Amino acid sequence: MQAPKIIKQIPNQGVNERAAFGPFDLKEYIKTPDDSEISFSAEISGGEALPRGMICTADGLVTGIPAKDTQGNYEVVITAANEAGSVQATFQLSIMPNLSNKSSIEFLDDLKTQVWKALEHGMTAPPELDELLDRAITPLDIYYLLERWGTLTIYDAFNLEPPGEKKLIVLEGASEEFVTYDRGSCLVAAPKNLFSFERTLADGIASCEALAREAFKRNWTVELVGFEKYTRAAWVEIQNLSAKNNRKMEVLNYDPTPGDENLVRARADASTLQQKGV
Repeated sequence: MQAPKIIKQIPNQGVNERAAFGPFDLKEYIKTPDDSEISFSAEISGGEALPRGMICTADGLVTGIPAKDTQGNYEVVITAANEAGSVQATFQLSIMPNLSNKSSIEFLDDLKTQVWKALEHGMTAPPELDELLDRAITPLDIYYLLERWGTLTIYDAFNLEPPGEKKLIVLEGASEEFVTYDRGSCLVAAPKNLFSFERTLADGIASCEALAREAFKRNWTVELVGFEKYTRAAWVEIQNLSAKNNRKMEVLNYDPTPGDENLVRARADASTLQQKGV
């Protein structure tokens, strides 16, 4: 095994508040000569966490949706490590104002006024409305909605009872932007407020990992149903719990991708390095 090396400089990155960023793959810039596994982490210069809503996965993907009031310029410090050594690299991250600026809001307010006036007086709709309604929906639009409104359900696979009444439960590590329910034969994590701009992808992942830990405590055999990033986060957490506790938890009807398995290995390596004080 060889230590990771910087193969080319990481370019500066930019994103708007409340806009999706990435995934930005750090493995294009830091690798090992022998292509061995690397565990990545990221922080702001000075030791602070990434801006709220942004995450760096152990397998080297920087992604997320910067939260409200995160506007600014940040120096991001990337650490890539394995048992042979570690290396650090930096890049500048600029978070710009939300695209929903004052002029955009004024435009929408004016358009709503025109629409109500047209309805009241039997007039034709303003042409700007036709333009908006005729705009093609892209796959990115659909994925954005899935990411914003995504949920996770973890079923007790051998419990054949239908889901019962929702009982609110509080789980350690779950985000305040999500609610978690016990429905007897399943556990559910869902956004607290569908239209909140405070909620980020990181909130969802943290809540789904907490849900996976609860299912593990209950010693269930499980099925995972929901948004793919959330089922992936739960599956990876279950694998880490299984290895840590030397107790295999079975997940039915889930086919892990090579990326899933690499993430499990990377987190295991990161845990080993942390134990060794690297």
